[in-house]
Amino acid sequence: MYRIPLALVFVLAAPALASAEALKDSTPNITVTGAAVEDATPDRATLLLGVVTERPSAAEAAAENARAAQAVVAELEAQGVEAADIRTVGVTLEPFVSDEPAPRPGAAKRPQRGFRARNELSVTIKALDKAGKIAGQLIDKGANEIQGVTFEVSDAEARLVKLRAAAIKDAERRAGVYVEAASLKLARELEIRPEADEPLERAQTRVATFGGEMAATAPAVIPLRPGAQKLVARVTVTGALSR
Repeated sequence: MYRIPLALVFVLAAPALASAEALKDSTPNITVTGAAVEDATPDRATLLLGVVTERPSAAEAAAENARAAQAVVAELEAQGVEAADIRTVGVTLEPFVSDEPAPRPGAAKRPQRGFRARNELSVTIKALDKAGKIAGQLIDKGANEIQGVTFEVSDAEARLVKLRAAAIKDAERRAGVYVEAASLKLARELEIRPEADEPLERAQTRVATFGGEMAATAPAVIPLRPGAQKLVARVTVTGALSR
């Protein structure tokens, strides 16, 4: 297969861009931005989970945290979550000091020292209707922090492709309104410039945090309601005018 050197492509492309700009400058034209919007319902959720363990020594905190994190991952896999959708995003081990309640009224509080181990997981659940139940089960297994949830639409890019085509049609329609009012004609497009698509609003929702050993009081099912979100494509079209 014949290949054109990359440097030659740049050399050839530069005059083409220059000639396009010159054509726009020398030809009466109109520039209009078109848009296409679609409401989309998310069909998957990504949970940001935390497994936090506090123990007197660093070794105890790390060992217990590793056990709890492994139990959470095992539960995810048992629920049908693929290994590729489970990702470790942070691991920390640090000392902490907190005030222990006073043993009797009027007595001074005593500092409590220990180590805190944390393992953060990002989990994508492709069946949104199961996400709330899975989240509750993970808390029972040791995920004592649910830091947030991101809702996503799996076929967002395919929808954007259709919306971009619709945005061009919208730009042509808008241009036609002005051109007809001025008793002119839209001869042809001189330039079609895609604008940055407005990304689907990936709602970052803080769900719940269960500190310490409070997993037993966690709800069995965490309600997750993504709601409808908007997907927007925009394109700017410059068209030549004629009488």
